[in-house]
Amino acid sequence: MPEVLVPYDGQDLGPRPHAALIFGQEQIGDFVLATPLMRGLRERDPDLQLDYLGGEGTRQLEEASRLVDARHSLFGSENGVESLPAFLGQRTVAAGAYDLVVNLDAHPLAAQAAALTGARYVVGPVLDDQGRAHLPPPEGIDRLWHDTWNRPDLLRDYPDLKSQFISEIFCRLARVQTEYARCEVPVEEPGRWIPDVLLATGGSRSAKLWIESYWLELVGWCLARGLTVGLLGASPQRQTSSYHTGDLDAALTSRGVADLRAPALTLPQVAGALARARAFVTIDNGLLHVAAAVGAPTVALFGASARRIWAPPVPAVTVLEPASPCTLCEEHRFVNADCLLPIHLCMESIPVQRVIEELGRFLGRL
Repeated sequence: MPEVLVPYDGQDLGPRPHAALIFGQEQIGDFVLATPLMRGLRERDPDLQLDYLGGEGTRQLEEASRLVDARHSLFGSENGVESLPAFLGQRTVAAGAYDLVVNLDAHPLAAQAAALTGARYVVGPVLDDQGRAHLPPPEGIDRLWHDTWNRPDLLRDYPDLKSQFISEIFCRLARVQTEYARCEVPVEEPGRWIPDVLLATGGSRSAKLWIESYWLELVGWCLARGLTVGLLGASPQRQTSSYHTGDLDAALTSRGVADLRAPALTLPQVAGALARARAFVTIDNGLLHVAAAVGAPTVALFGASARRIWAPPVPAVTVLEPASPCTLCEEHRFVNADCLLPIHLCMESIPVQRVIEELGRFLGRL
């Protein structure tokens, strides 16, 4: 733990600096959304050595990324915290003491890990010598640490921000300037046939899910026109236990949708599949950000999600929002897992025809 917590304000890190970035409780989107910051750090210091403290769920992306020199599973591993000091010690021998730690994660383990790096400069939560999570005082751009990033009038109070996209906020807090909207992922050839249209139905909150009958109608429309369709996602077991779509996914594959869920493809191969597909339809989830990073023509269905923060501001992504929006999730700061209404009003009011119209634009035919 550093003797004095020094917030990073763009200080020169010296020759061949060594930095650690902490983010992502095994969430694919978290890793992808951190890549502009990682790239920006390297653009500023080409000799940077960058370590990533993430999770088992994103190991494949972390290991294959050109932006990461070394990685450690802080999350999703039985001994992630216990084995961290040994990893940090090995990296200190190999690359020198840590000059900078950037913690983008609110989890207490992340603040503990940030302190263990002993870095000269810190960005984000880090445990102080009293065992409390320390943040910079609310001054200048660091006021964002104490603010609500999704509020509609945020840009009014931060005129230097170009958007509320979370990757830009991360970069600004770390004093990095780059192309904030340009995320990147490692891409590998999938090594198999890829359908015309790919789908991703699952999400970490059931409130974000599109209506099951709508997915089935969309697939029927595609198949009736000779379009092949494939399903991406986690393993069937995890789609059921964590992403709430086990029955839906089974219904889709029983109708002729190709099952490309894990372990059929690695995550870099998923990126390759999305890069080859003619179109992709998804709700707000991690694969949306993979698709945006590779420029896949994407229809993204946003209802019970913080669009201002999470929607990729790139031309390849078309965001469809409800005709009858509901504000309850936003009022509860999106901590509710399930819809708070008797009917799923927001997602029901994104009809299939709107998605078909966008697909027709991508595919050149209806």
